[in-house]
Amino acid sequence: MTRKADKLVADAASKSQAVEDAKKAKELSSAKREGKAATAYAIELERKVDTLLGVGGDVLDRKFSVLKHSKPNGVAVVAPATDWHVEEKIESASVSGKNNFDLVIAEARIRRFYSKIIELIDWQDHLSPVVELWHPLLGDLMTGYIHEELMETNALSPVEAVVFLRDMICSGIDLLLRETYLPIFIPTCVGNHGRTTVKKRIKTSCKNSYEWLLYMTLARHYEGNPRVKFSVGTGYHNTQEIMGRKVRFHHGDGLRYMGGVGGISIPVNKSIAQWDKVSPADFDIFGHWHTFLTYYPKWVSCGSLMGYSEYSVEIKADFQHPTQAFIVIDRKYGLVQSTPIFLEKPARS
Repeated sequence: MTRKADKLVADAASKSQAVEDAKKAKELSSAKREGKAATAYAIELERKVDTLLGVGGDVLDRKFSVLKHSKPNGVAVVAPATDWHVEEKIESASVSGKNNFDLVIAEARIRRFYSKIIELIDWQDHLSPVVELWHPLLGDLMTGYIHEELMETNALSPVEAVVFLRDMICSGIDLLLRETYLPIFIPTCVGNHGRTTVKKRIKTSCKNSYEWLLYMTLARHYEGNPRVKFSVGTGYHNTQEIMGRKVRFHHGDGLRYMGGVGGISIPVNKSIAQWDKVSPADFDIFGHWHTFLTYYPKWVSCGSLMGYSEYSVEIKADFQHPTQAFIVIDRKYGLVQSTPIFLEKPARS
């Protein structure tokens, strides 16, 4: 019995010692890890201190100076007129108070548009002198009677709208002639709203358009002025060379967009890629979508003078303020600026 008891005591002592040794080994391992972490932290602190000491030293003055430029060659300004819809009426209550539009407001916005062109040309001259002014007329300047309801709501008939537009555009061009010494180039495209037919026609769209009649009337009015040159389009595209770049103008209704979170960008890019296979252009400028959007360096979508309407609400369009576009084209860099011209003074609360 004594031997068994002694053996049990010896085994217990041995296990106790083993447990104690294991604890010491674990503590030693933990101490080593903590020591390594402390060493790494100390090294990182030393590095940060060295960095701070370096920053705190004397600043090395590189002596930057303003770059001296050679005399600029000049740029072309493009100020399209598109999607005015002058005779259409918009009641504030029908668009959640976001817009209001009638003939009086249309004239005020047109006056502001031409005045802002002068202002922006003057501003641009401080950067690089403007040597050409392009004033494309890109269609839907009128609303017309393409829907039955428009016969009830429009402030003017299509023929009356043409007369109103002639007066507005002539007054605007005359202002540009008086306030600048620039040559004025005016390519034109018809829109889908100015048609005389119920349905859109492809082959004879210009021959059945009130806007084409307006353009021809304007062209003949200015045919004796050497500073004004019209290029009245007879097809969907009206491609011009500006500062050595091919610029493709069109109304924009030839683009197909059926809604979607990506907006018009993807369908516009697909359409332009197809047109470029036939006749490459450096960039496109168009309207129709009542959306100011620049997709550098390939295209500019211009906003509308009319602004947010009942139709915008119906198709769930994003809200945009009434705008037109001011675009600058440089011979070396191509499209260098595209900015909206806001046609209403900002509201002050």
